Amino acid sequence: MVRSQKVSSSFALWTSAGNDAAVATTRKAVVADLQLAIQDHQFDSETLEDVILILQHECLCWKYKNDGKLPAGHDAGAFRQTLETSRTNQLVVQLSDCLVRAISPSSHYERELQSKALLSALALLHAQGVRALQATFHDDLRVRIADRFKDLQGVPGQKAVFSAETVRKIQSGYYLCLAAEYGKHFHKAEPIVVSVVSSVVSLLIVGASITSAAMGSGPPNVKSTLQSLESAFKPFWIPQNELFKALSTIQELTRITLALHAYGEAMVGVNKVAYEQVHQCCDKLAAMIIDKILSILNSHQGFQNDIGPKSVYLDYFVAFLNRGPNDLGRYFYQYGLLDCVSQLSGILNAKSLSADLVATLLKIIATSQEASYRWKCTEILMRDSNTRGTQLGKLPDAVARYNPAMTAQTKSKLREEVKVIYELLNEEDGIFLTPASSIAGPQDAAAEGKLSPSGWVESAQPTTTIKAHAQKSAILLPQGPVFARIKYHKAGLSPDGLYAYFTSAKDLYVYRLPSSTGARCNDIVLHLDTPKSEYREAVLSNSFLAVLHEGRTDLLEVYRYGSHAQTYSLIATETFEATSREPRWRADCIAIHEARDRVWIAIGGRSSQSQTISSTIRIYRVDIDGQNFAKHDAYFHRSRPNPFTSDYVKSIAFAPDGRRLVCVTNNNRILVWLLSNNARPIQPPFQIAKKYMPEMNARGATSAMLFQTVAANPYVLCTTSPSRERSKNNGEWSFVSAVGAGPALVPPQLDHHLWRLRKAKAILAGAASPDGSVIALLEESGNVLLMPLVAQDGGGLASLDPITLDSKLKSQKSASPTALRFCIRERRLCLLAVDPDGTVIKLLFQDAAGG
Repeated sequence: MVRSQKVSSSFALWTSAGNDAAVATTRKAVVADLQLAIQDHQFDSETLEDVILILQHECLCWKYKNDGKLPAGHDAGAFRQTLETSRTNQLVVQLSDCLVRAISPSSHYERELQSKALLSALALLHAQGVRALQATFHDDLRVRIADRFKDLQGVPGQKAVFSAETVRKIQSGYYLCLAAEYGKHFHKAEPIVVSVVSSVVSLLIVGASITSAAMGSGPPNVKSTLQSLESAFKPFWIPQNELFKALSTIQELTRITLALHAYGEAMVGVNKVAYEQVHQCCDKLAAMIIDKILSILNSHQGFQNDIGPKSVYLDYFVAFLNRGPNDLGRYFYQYGLLDCVSQLSGILNAKSLSADLVATLLKIIATSQEASYRWKCTEILMRDSNTRGTQLGKLPDAVARYNPAMTAQTKSKLREEVKVIYELLNEEDGIFLTPASSIAGPQDAAAEGKLSPSGWVESAQPTTTIKAHAQKSAILLPQGPVFARIKYHKAGLSPDGLYAYFTSAKDLYVYRLPSSTGARCNDIVLHLDTPKSEYREAVLSNSFLAVLHEGRTDLLEVYRYGSHAQTYSLIATETFEATSREPRWRADCIAIHEARDRVWIAIGGRSSQSQTISSTIRIYRVDIDGQNFAKHDAYFHRSRPNPFTSDYVKSIAFAPDGRRLVCVTNNNRILVWLLSNNARPIQPPFQIAKKYMPEMNARGATSAMLFQTVAANPYVLCTTSPSRERSKNNGEWSFVSAVGAGPALVPPQLDHHLWRLRKAKAILAGAASPDGSVIALLEESGNVLLMPLVAQDGGGLASLDPITLDSKLKSQKSASPTALRFCIRERRLCLLAVDPDGTVIKLLFQDAAGG
């Protein structure tokens, strides 16, 4: 029986009903958005999956463009071809371009999808009658595929250390090799006369007839259609000397089946009859293709032991540059057959797999000397997410029955492989398991130290009236001479919202903000310049300024400032010099908290010695009268285990009441300490660890800030810069999570992803109102977003749809965590936002929430 799978919103729009004009308009908008994302290199795995679905659907319905025969009882627009040849060619160009220009070294799932999308685009070009590519692009395509092979640095064989990366590399290598083979059948300035092309087109026509039958315009059942397909299919089960022709045929049949299934899924809730008919057809078609593949595998028993991959693929892309790739080879032929089974098993439930197929797969896993065959067979058996958890425990024992001589060491290795493939499949299906160190899953229900939703039941959150219209004013920052303009790179606000600082490399200004709307301000409170170093970071309390200098030796300066121009004084300095006991310490980030009688300054930094990073947080105390300044021994690094092992702090902030300190590490962990009255950690930190694309570590989680609700429950707001693989890594969304006093698991109900941000770009900073009723977010584009927070039934918070203010700041790649502030003005809640150009946005709420 066919298994239901999720369909993206883009593909649902693509197959939506309506008249021809409406459908065409909708589809053009969908494909334009996808193309723009690829062109601007802002795509992710979800974008590429949408492209693949759309291209496959176009292959299915292309024949209706000419003969006008539509499935009975179905909307005409849904089966009209939309993509013109010129648009398909654009997609081929863009997809081949992003193979080289937008891929990151370890993003192997994205590599796989890029190659799949390129194959689908090439197949559609064939179906549209294209037989030759422009000479320049033809050569570029070959070079780009060759460069991607070089990037892969060869596909690891059975001796490679097993990891998720290893599996993805092999899969990527297979699709790139297939793309290179497929590319040979496009020529420069001459018609294509390769038999496989006509075969592929014929199969597309057969696929369209299957669709007609399934939709109701063909015979009353699919039996005769399957018989027709059988006769069309037989000629392609050919000897091994024409491997690529055989494999490409099977690939095309697989693509047709998957496209038909995707269309059926789009019919859920729209046309129940069509949904059932399509799924009946997909069930039988997938089973027949798998049965044919099984017969081939059984006819070559033992192939898993006498076929292995080439050690490197230099010969492939060198041959491709000169005369085209060599023959596909038996290794990738057999691997490709298994890959087709894997794709088809993704739309079937586990019970639909025949006992003979299961037995063959288990035998291959038990006896294969080629690891990639073993991994692919494991993938097939675990495709059904409903039984995947059960297979995780049972599969190794089932395999062992086919190899009685299996050692304990081999069985242990197999368990590790099954576990990694289990995680990979969960990622593909959108089933995300957050590290047990931070987020609890169902299996952790009895775990000690788990936060209970009942402890985070919120009273009715105050309702805050939000309007998008904000006031805008400007700070008149000194610009410098014409040929040496000053470039300001950071700006931030004081907690009371009365002052703002602006830093360039050599200058730092503090201004008192204008009180009237639209006013231009030139009220300088403080000006500093540093000829021998540069300003790295700064932060304001209501009365103090703390500044980090970057130079031959890093330096901290603390100033007290007043409301009048130039009424400031230097309180203290601290130089981070190398000593006999410690190498030079680099100060990376800074936070400040002003209490009733003292000021606390926290600095996150690191030192490097013998390629080992040593990181910690240093605390300094300043008396409120400015008389005493001292380093405070807080010992954050003494928690066991040390929270900074192989990691360091990149952002830091105090809670508004000073009772907690939060930091974001380079590995994107969120650490929160409960502090004593003397600013020392009471116990090891509460931690949140989420998954981000490895290359995004420098950005990933961009900031974290602490707040409380009216029920005095503590939360952390974390903002993120999502990678192109946000769909794999649980969205990489900004989030609001409950905070424990120490190490604890967080149940999913208390960990709320701000998924309503949808396609928002990187969020650089966040702030929460004093009562926790609304949060503000600064987007990379300069947009300021507001999201009301409401109490969830049973505990925790949830967000409502974001509201974008009509005034915006400058676009920027990074921002100070204090660039957004909530404060109270005129007894009303007020939001302030500032950028390095001196733009200030002010929004007064209609009520006194947070007062």
